Amino acid sequence: MSDDLKIDPTNPISPSELILLNGDQFAQKVMLGNVQLMHSEASVSVSQLGEAILAAAVLAVESVGNLQLDVRSEKAMFGLRKVKSLFVKPTFQPNYWPDYCLEAQLIQIGERLDREEESAKFSDLIYIWLRQDSSSPWQSTIEMVQSGLAERGLLEKSETTKLKVFTTINYSLPETTVALAEEYSVDPVRELLKNCENNRKEIWDLIKKENKKAIKQRTEQSDMDMDFD
Repeated sequence: MSDDLKIDPTNPISPSELILLNGDQFAQKVMLGNVQLMHSEASVSVSQLGEAILAAAVLAVESVGNLQLDVRSEKAMFGLRKVKSLFVKPTFQPNYWPDYCLEAQLIQIGERLDREEESAKFSDLIYIWLRQDSSSPWQSTIEMVQSGLAERGLLEKSETTKLKVFTTINYSLPETTVALAEEYSVDPVRELLKNCENNRKEIWDLIKKENKKAIKQRTEQSDMDMDFD
């Protein structure tokens, strides 16, 4: 990756947040399961956007040396076969990422897990970061990135309560943040994803696999899907 395409953790908007704010460049509209973008009236696949956000975050922190990615073989099917999994190892290098962004939180979770054990699967980081089960963890992924931006004053946050019980959090994009985002090219982020997909296929496939595993683990089961004794 050339110098002008390197990821800079000191930018006020992280790679995962740039994807959120330029979603139409990283995801397409599908038949079902779309989310409206913040910067336009267009909608794109919530899962495609979520996958791009999570992949960019882990590759970004790896690219600046905060986490190391390690492919390992593990026994499966009662030891009858082996499968490959993606593990992460923190380097405990200085964390210059913006407060509350996904990248900074992945580093913090990785460092905490490392103190408890040698290393952890990437899916463990995503599972912990998502915090709770949801009917749509991909939507939760987007909302949590929005929350990080709101904590830094880059999104406006409001709440609406229905029937005095159900509270909905809404985020809006101020013009100042639109202008700020336009100062930073998405090319380094796009190149980061493209390089991994084209030149590190094993890592790329495992990132997608571990993301989907964490999402599945965080997906609420309906009464129809539950097993009863």
